[in-house]
Amino acid sequence: MHRRTFLRHTTLALATFSVLPLGRAHAANGGHTWYVDSGGGNDAHNGGSEAQAFRSLDRLNKESFGPGDRILFKRGGDYPGAFLPKGSGSVEAPIVVDAYGQGALPHLHADGQAPSTVRLQNVEYWTVQNLEISNQGPQPAPRRTGVHLFHQDFGVARGITLKGLYVRDVNGVPVKKDGGGSGILVEAKGKTKPTRYEGLSIVDNHLDNTQRDGILFLGAGSRQGGLAKGVVVRGNQITGVPGDCILVKGCDGAVVERNTVSKCGPLPRGEAAAGIWPFDCDNTTVQYNEVSGHKAYADGQAYDSDFRCRNTVIQYNYSHDNVGGMALVCNDGRSGGDIGNTGTIVRFNVSINDALRKSDSASLRISGPVNGSQIYNNIIIIPEKPIAGAEVTVFKATSWKGVPSSTDIHDNIVVSPQSAGIDMQVAQATQLSENRMVATAAAAKAASGATAATADHAMLDRFRSHRPTLAQVNALVKACFANGKPVANAMDLIGQLTTG
Repeated sequence: MHRRTFLRHTTLALATFSVLPLGRAHAANGGHTWYVDSGGGNDAHNGGSEAQAFRSLDRLNKESFGPGDRILFKRGGDYPGAFLPKGSGSVEAPIVVDAYGQGALPHLHADGQAPSTVRLQNVEYWTVQNLEISNQGPQPAPRRTGVHLFHQDFGVARGITLKGLYVRDVNGVPVKKDGGGSGILVEAKGKTKPTRYEGLSIVDNHLDNTQRDGILFLGAGSRQGGLAKGVVVRGNQITGVPGDCILVKGCDGAVVERNTVSKCGPLPRGEAAAGIWPFDCDNTTVQYNEVSGHKAYADGQAYDSDFRCRNTVIQYNYSHDNVGGMALVCNDGRSGGDIGNTGTIVRFNVSINDALRKSDSASLRISGPVNGSQIYNNIIIIPEKPIAGAEVTVFKATSWKGVPSSTDIHDNIVVSPQSAGIDMQVAQATQLSENRMVATAAAAKAASGATAATADHAMLDRFRSHRPTLAQVNALVKACFANGKPVANAMDLIGQLTTG
């Protein structure tokens, strides 16, 4: 080859070799920034700038990502298919998926062609935020989900955050045993290597119309391989989810707080579900949440401490218009094993117009061999029942291959135009003390461990048309239970909630 020609070809080759690094944006923490633009992108591009953006999820899935990388989807874009990323970030430099530009959130949608639209499998240190995600197929299908965290034989999966996502229109099936479906699914499995999550945050997301469930943990860890640590589910808004709206499983010390759940149900006959609850967890805190309008065929409570749960605290929550009541504490005597359900605390909550079934209904139900529950300093307001002749029971114990024992129910305020009953007859060693049962003068009747007073019937009626905010409820609870005891003007404070 002529020397001049050789030099020209060498120069072109070097220029071609160097254009990718020089053209790619670098993230502040050392990784690369990748761009995806469904309108103006091209899968022949290198993805390293807005001008060189990829177009499709299929092209993006061919890359493997590393610490500090940023993956940016252009706002207003439409991205069919499934996002199945590879690679992990680090504690100092997580991988971040986000939106760029102006306009609506980028919309990722599998359209039922994949089980999940976004699937983080055996990766860690990822933050996924500011995306719209759906998975609406032509027909409902089992185990369909929007976002799936799936880790198997991985060990400890650290540092995953889902934030500011709008997850909508996921048509799984409504029956749990048939596979169900969810908006966000969390699943850790360990056949050959114990696997669990650590530092998992699901915060400030909006889930709407996801069938069957909302945020569903099939297991963030296990008692055999280790329970998940550092799990936070906070500030999520969930609407139109008929089944279990937030269910955490396999965690130690999970915090579920400041979530709003509404318009839940109905489910097919025989299906049981609740608003927010732990299963097979230790030391769960459920606080500052609002759950309303749960209409499950069975259960249908706002809050629940379920099988194999120890030391659950349900506090400072607001519950209204749920068919099953404010809370359930339960354990199936056949399957609770050596864990059972022990040490549940339900305190400082406000319930308005819950327990709407005609019979076998209670504001708070304790079922099965549940041990050492404490139910105290709650405000339970029961307007006229929508069904004539409906049962008005506040606390009820039932048998489920065993009965509750050592339950302490004290210092609760119950307001009702009718005499509200307490039915703990099947339970063992129940302690009832200083519960204030407030009813109209004609219906006032003392119950075991309770004192009777008089209520303003018109005030109770106003609760049907006016609902306080969660902030008002929290202020009420603090005011009513100053120094840990009900105050004499509790009825005045409760009445203020109806006027604004």
